[in-house]
Amino acid sequence: MKIGVVSQALPYLPSRGGFRLYGGNLIRHLARRHEIHLVSLLIEDDADHLDWARRHCASVITIPVPRGAKALAPLSALTAHLWGRPLQQARAMSRALRRASGDWDVMHVEGGYAGGIVPDVPIAKVLSLHDSGTLRCDEMLKCPQSRREKLYYRLLRLHEPRFERLVYPRFERCTVVAAPDLAAVRRVVPRCQVDLVPYGTDSEYFHPVPVDKAARTLVFHSHLGYAPNIEAALEFANTILPLVRARVPGAVFHLVGANPGPKITELASRDGVKISANLPDLRPAVCAGQVYVCAIRHGTGLKSKMLEAMAMQMPIVGYPGALVGLAGTPGTHYLVAQDPKEFADHVVALLEQPERAGRLARAGRELVEREYSWESRARVYEDLYQTVMKERELRSRR
Repeated sequence: MKIGVVSQALPYLPSRGGFRLYGGNLIRHLARRHEIHLVSLLIEDDADHLDWARRHCASVITIPVPRGAKALAPLSALTAHLWGRPLQQARAMSRALRRASGDWDVMHVEGGYAGGIVPDVPIAKVLSLHDSGTLRCDEMLKCPQSRREKLYYRLLRLHEPRFERLVYPRFERCTVVAAPDLAAVRRVVPRCQVDLVPYGTDSEYFHPVPVDKAARTLVFHSHLGYAPNIEAALEFANTILPLVRARVPGAVFHLVGANPGPKITELASRDGVKISANLPDLRPAVCAGQVYVCAIRHGTGLKSKMLEAMAMQMPIVGYPGALVGLAGTPGTHYLVAQDPKEFADHVVALLEQPERAGRLARAGRELVEREYSWESRARVYEDLYQTVMKERELRSRR
């Protein structure tokens, strides 16, 4: 097949997550059997990673997002709300796709915003959403945030359902990565055909690194400027860690990740908290911990950080919010806690019982290898592409 991939951030590997990570892994596997043509917006430092995309794609068209583009944001938001057609980058995207997509068999679009600026070209289209925008707003409003952030998500919560109802039905299929998001999209957009395709993880890249374990160290890795991750870090540092240290003196909470916000950097002054920010390779730091802890309560989608931790063969303790959409059995592949006391009990038990921790860690690694390979995700999308192509062909014959 000739597959056109349209993305609102440049897919490449390794990357920080989201559309870059998901799209990059799909491209890497699909390119082994198909011809991939990429059209992508360039944001942040995406332009520095174009060599990766060019190695895997038959063609690459990029659409830079200039800094001055923010001046159009209010008008773009209005057109997005009224017609589901944002103005920003829409004209450049339309030119690119009308020129490039003539011989594509199917179009795969990464991201709801990208879906809004894709023109109505005569081709079968799949929109990869990852999560429900409406549900994401609901979850973000549960997190402690500034007044400005709260106002932003309240306004976005008014906009998202309408935008979704206007945009999603333009696609033969939409996909999300977790069951709560599937239910939310079906509720908000009844006319949308949506499928569940969970995240994968690269178990060849994320593997148990042979490093010395740091005694009594509990580790968590994430984007440390994102509200649900900030909330999780503060929850553990403020509430759970003191309960652990009362029973395991000298226990350390090691935060590993990108762009820590002010509330996170303040934690570094505390006894028992360590922060490693913006590491070129986070795997040795994560693998040096004895227990992986994820106190996330809110958020959407399946958490890729959990798959990565399991692939690195870490024993995991998490709240239910961290484990949404994750296959496996509590007690066999990970431990689930309902409250801070139970969380601390699980952590202490794993520190005191290294053999049990090892069994949990090995079972988690086996689960990822069996259920969450990117090759299996690519195969699911191949079947989906064939289905939507046939459906479109049948409709054209009527």
